[in-house]
Formats: sequence, structure tokens, C-alpha cells
Amino acid sequence: MGRLLLIIGIFFLVWVGYRFLKNTWSARIKAIEDQEPKTSSQQHKIQNIKACAYCKTHIPEDEGITRDGLFFCSYQHLDSYLEHKAK
Repeated sequence: MGRLLLIIGIFFLVWVGYRFLKNTWSARIKAIEDQEPKTSSQQHKIQNIKACAYCKTHIPEDEGITRDGLFFCSYQHLDSYLEHKAK
């Protein structure tokens, strides 16, 4: 009879531990999901990608420079392009 109570006690402790961990993990997962914005509710901004007229590197349009209808990835490449064009 003592062994039966010991086995029942062990199963009870395992069950309580399982429930505790399950609830703790569920709470952590819910907290993380609440912190991260959902992708379905986010407004994704679509960016145009353009190639630099000097080096042909593709970058988002809002990160580059446009001059005389040409697109450049940096002011250095704009200057280099204008120098080569002037020669």
C-alpha cells in the first residue's frame, strides 16, 4: 500500500510540474507574440529598386540620389560619373 501511495504521489508531482511548465511557456509565448506586430496587420511599403548609373548596384530608390534623370547609389558615384562624362 505504501508503494502505491508513493507511485501516485510521484505521478501527481509530475502532473503538477507539467501543468506549471505548460502554463509558464504558454504565457511566455503569448507575451512574445503580443510584442511582435502581426504581419497581416502591418502595412508593407513597396520600394522600387534601381540600379546605380555608375556601378550598376541595385538599391532601394529612397536610399539613392537622382540627378538629371539618372540614379546613383552615393554622392561619390554621382561625382565620378559627372567627371567621366565631362572628359
